[in-house]
Amino acid sequence: MAVENTTATRTSPSSCADTPPGAAARPFDVLGKTYEDTYAHLPEQQRAIDWLLARLPAAAKVMDIGSGTGRPTADRLAAAGHDVTGYDVSTTMVDLARAQVPGARFELADVRTLPDAPGTWGAITAFFPLLQMPRTDLAATLARVADWLAPGGLFVFATVPFDAEDEEIQWMGQTIRATSHPAEVFPRLLREAGLEVVHEELSLFHPDFPGMGPEEHLFIYAVKPGGPAAPAHALAGPYPLPASYRGPHELSQQGWLAMETRFERHDIAPVLDALADNIRILDVGGGSGAVVRALAARPCHVTTVEPHPAREESMRPLTAAGVTVLPGCAEQLPLQDATFDAAVATWMLHYTDDPEAAVSEMARSVDLTHPHAKIVLVQGAPDNQMIALWNRTCAELTGEPHDHQGLLLTRAAHTLAGHGFTDISFTRARVDVVFPEEGANAKAQAAADVLADFWNTGHPQLSELRRALLPTLRTHFATGTDRFNDDAVLLTARPRRAR
Repeated sequence: MAVENTTATRTSPSSCADTPPGAAARPFDVLGKTYEDTYAHLPEQQRAIDWLLARLPAAAKVMDIGSGTGRPTADRLAAAGHDVTGYDVSTTMVDLARAQVPGARFELADVRTLPDAPGTWGAITAFFPLLQMPRTDLAATLARVADWLAPGGLFVFATVPFDAEDEEIQWMGQTIRATSHPAEVFPRLLREAGLEVVHEELSLFHPDFPGMGPEEHLFIYAVKPGGPAAPAHALAGPYPLPASYRGPHELSQQGWLAMETRFERHDIAPVLDALADNIRILDVGGGSGAVVRALAARPCHVTTVEPHPAREESMRPLTAAGVTVLPGCAEQLPLQDATFDAAVATWMLHYTDDPEAAVSEMARSVDLTHPHAKIVLVQGAPDNQMIALWNRTCAELTGEPHDHQGLLLTRAAHTLAGHGFTDISFTRARVDVVFPEEGANAKAQAAADVLADFWNTGHPQLSELRRALLPTLRTHFATGTDRFNDDAVLLTARPRRAR
């Protein structure tokens, strides 16, 4: 049920804020299929159902609260093979739903009277059904929804946000008593119930019904934590993992440019191989542009989002090759949902304030229903010599927490699994940092200068860092090598398709 709140006629709240089930059902018994004709084609509701269908496992058990005529929600979910049960307080709606959607079950029931069934449902939908109960019952119902969901279960919720309780309004020619909250309250209620809110959207709907004005709608997608996630993998070590993320590294353009000429990268080719079937690709944190340039040479469209102004400007010439270059941060991408069929981020997560938010944004931007949907992340390997050198020397001197690339990969895998990318693999790729200078001492001095500036440009202890690095570097290059291993791990995540 949607309730128009912009031009509705309101009266003072009654002494009883609880609309009895019979009173709540009466407008829908009168309206019948007219309600479906008015509200069944909301594009935001269709997108929410698409989101569910892209993430649900085969034959998932789904509850539809306030199932109405069964269309579109139960109809689309049942047609996809899911086990759908709808509950509604209106006899007319239940009869219509049973006739129109024989592939689902429909019961006459008030959601508040349903028995406790913890962890039973793979998904629950609630499109506008909770507008005729008091706020205490609304909060309690949302808490029960969280309890009913299995770990990893999905919840899609829609309502009309406004700040009133038990106000009498005119809606579709009917007099009803309605209750809601301001839009910002509902995500908080869901989080307090134990759900992770992954999407919020406000929209304005103009009902095609005499006398009705525009109404604001709020759509929220949420996930119950604890769902399927990637198992521990040797390439996401070393173990045990630290308890928390150390925070972002700083990166200057000066330090990066000096370092970039030293790389001998074998991680770009496997990225290109992983994306061979993709045609709309998002690159996050384009950096030097090496991956973007390689992708742009193919028959595909590439969009890159770069937060660093100098590196963004350096990538502008790529627009001549058809690349879209956008400013923006990884944690809040300036992009619409499901715009791309793949996303890639190479050596980026350790420069973000919130790596999990960045990964969630990438997942949001990829169309999970695309047959080649995937996300590719590149971070350091557990035996990466460069990272070990920084941890052993620089972190100790500056008092910073150690770097742990495996934690970033592990958390990324869990985040991606929560967004439906449950087919996750890890592969190693060779990357070297090369110092061709003559003699071990010259190599060591060059490496100390380049690495200290790359890791800690402008640090007040920069000279001390260079001196601290030299003994280890001399010993390393005295073996006759001219390089450090900076090996990478590619995490590739896809939605798991039904066999």
